[in-house]
Amino acid sequence: MAEFNRRQYYRRKSRIMKLKRKVAVAKKRIRRFRMLIRVCLIFLLLYASYYMLNLRSWYLNPNDIMNLNPDVVKIEGNLITPVYKISDIIRTSEIPNEQIFKLSTKELEENLSKLQSVKKAYVRRFFFPARIIVIIEERVPVFLITPNIDSQPISAVTIDGHFMDREYMPIPTKFKTTKILSYGTDDNYENWDKKKVDELLRFIKTIETYSKQNVQYLDLRNKNDIYVKLDDVLLRIGALDDTTDDRIKTIPTILPEALSLKQKVKYIDLRWRESSYIKLDTTPEKVFDEAEE
Repeated sequence: MAEFNRRQYYRRKSRIMKLKRKVAVAKKRIRRFRMLIRVCLIFLLLYASYYMLNLRSWYLNPNDIMNLNPDVVKIEGNLITPVYKISDIIRTSEIPNEQIFKLSTKELEENLSKLQSVKKAYVRRFFFPARIIVIIEERVPVFLITPNIDSQPISAVTIDGHFMDREYMPIPTKFKTTKILSYGTDDNYENWDKKKVDELLRFIKTIETYSKQNVQYLDLRNKNDIYVKLDDVLLRIGALDDTTDDRIKTIPTILPEALSLKQKVKYIDLRWRESSYIKLDTTPEKVFDEAEE
């Protein structure tokens, strides 16, 4: 009986050991299979990443850049700057053939900022599909330069003292500007800086404050004999010097008197500090005979 029980014990133990070996082999196979799955997934992920990064949607099409395809290249903020000037710079700037998120736009932004009307240029990048938006921050014009009152402006000067030539004309009416009559000989407006612009703006503001009228234009063709046209009358200021403010302060006194006259006023003479005068227009008006016409 004892011998039988011993044999049963060893048989049971042998079956248990075989079962344990099978379980161990199965676990080992499962671990190897999991490892193989991980390796396959890693390679699949690397391949998918490589494939995704090389999709054409990450790259700007050179033909779209040259043709300025509106779906790929958009320009915003250029109220003054002509589109053709921006287009030429975009076409001639070197844009590397690389993914849009790696694309450097510094050269393009610097080239755009060299335009007379551009204060700052930004290039925003987008992907899927790859495209760019060129955002132009323009300078604010305050003076329009013309040789005479009947001519169209030939250039402009901005509030920060930068010159804009004829290629940027006409300036949109949304900008509040003052016309300046100048030949550019006595005082070359192309060389004006911010200090000069601030002085003229202060001069205009002072006249508008005392006259309660808008300044239509400044005549700077002779720097020693400056004229200012208001809504209703012409002022003869003379030269700008230390007495200018004192002479302007007489406007509230003499302007109502000039406007109350029945005769046509040619200008109000403010060239002298001690006194101001009203110059009447004595030019006879032309009379046309309707029968002769």
